[in-house]
Amino acid sequence: MRDKEPYRRILGIQAPCEVSEIEPELKAGEVKVHVGQKPEARQICPKCGACCPGYDRRPRQWRHLDTCRLKTLLVAELPRIRCAEPGSGFGALYEALVID
Repeated sequence: MRDKEPYRRILGIQAPCEVSEIEPELKAGEVKVHVGQKPEARQICPKCGACCPGYDRRPRQWRHLDTCRLKTLLVAELPRIRCAEPGSGFGALYEALVID
């Protein structure tokens, strides 16, 4: 499929994210919508709102409501960032070490 705009609107995807690919699998009765970030996108911590460096990406897949009678799956690589929680008393590198 070439036209990604309908899925962007249906799913409510906004910048810096974008629909990068639509992969219909009609025999399986499903469509995979691949969502990615634009290369210039900054990584923002969802807890403190600070701009943080990313260190890798983690592939994930979610089920969404059906579209056009097809099981709809969202596929994305979520960026993981280094950020210390406010008031935690530990730096981001130490937290990463403990988590690993």
